[in-house]
Amino acid sequence: MTGASTIQPLPSSTSADVIADRLREAIIDGAFAPGDRLVETDLATRFQTSRGPIREAIRILGTERFAVLRKNRGAVVAMPTVADVREVYAIRDALGSVAIEMALAGGPPSRSRLDPVRRCLERLHDPRVQARPAGMVEADLAFQSELLRLAELPRVSDILEQTHQEVRMFITALGIHYDTSAHQALITRHERLLDAVAAGDVTAATTAWHDHIRATVAEFAGDAPGQETT
Repeated sequence: MTGASTIQPLPSSTSADVIADRLREAIIDGAFAPGDRLVETDLATRFQTSRGPIREAIRILGTERFAVLRKNRGAVVAMPTVADVREVYAIRDALGSVAIEMALAGGPPSRSRLDPVRRCLERLHDPRVQARPAGMVEADLAFQSELLRLAELPRVSDILEQTHQEVRMFITALGIHYDTSAHQALITRHERLLDAVAAGDVTAATTAWHDHIRATVAEFAGDAPGQETT
């Protein structure tokens, strides 16, 4: 089991939620690979805390599907499949469409409300962001989150945030990379989506969202090594 900057000693009073956050980031960063065991005693030593919060943190990761809890055999880091990718993106597709429709129910959003979304899109054009695969991933997901936040639907946002974290894990676990040739296609899809939202065109915006989801799933399925793509 490799080390990680996210695995540091914590105060004994640290909650399971904080430990789960640290472990989740370690999995997303690749410090824990799919199949790695999550051993309570080892983690308690690393975090310098008792086993109780560790056990609860692992349970949280199990409910989020970052870990697989095996009866009487402990827990291991989950190995996502293309089927998992398709399921998560089906959720993002459906809820994203709802969010877009709600965001545009009163007409086009004001320029000031769209400014944060535009700033996220500008980051995707930044050569420094494009030079870092992780930077491109974060900029892409930040754009989507900011756009869908226009709907002001907190429950939907919470679910989308969970899928956001799962997508980050998929990218690490399945070895997905944003290569240079894909940058412009991604940016073009997002420009089309933002233009439709700015115009208040619900049909064009939801169509652009569906098209982006389909393109992303196709890229994941095609890039994931050893996965069934049919």
